[in-house]
Amino acid sequence: MSTPTIDAQSATDDLAQAALAALTRAGLRAAEEARKANTHMVITVEGEVQHISPEEYVSQRQMPQKSPA
Repeated sequence: MSTPTIDAQSATDDLAQAALAALTRAGLRAAEEARKANTHMVITVEGEVQHISPEEYVSQRQMPQKSPA
């Protein structure tokens, strides 16, 4: 019987994708809580602190992301 091999890069990519998905879900939960509390969210964008509405946060998450240059 041969043991299946796991591509290390593929496993790393899978873990990274799972981590990003978890962070996305956490952000969306935070946006929902902020909406319920009728308050803004504090986020950082390129090192700059911003106060945005939960609706704006959700719409930003739904826009296509720029690929790194």
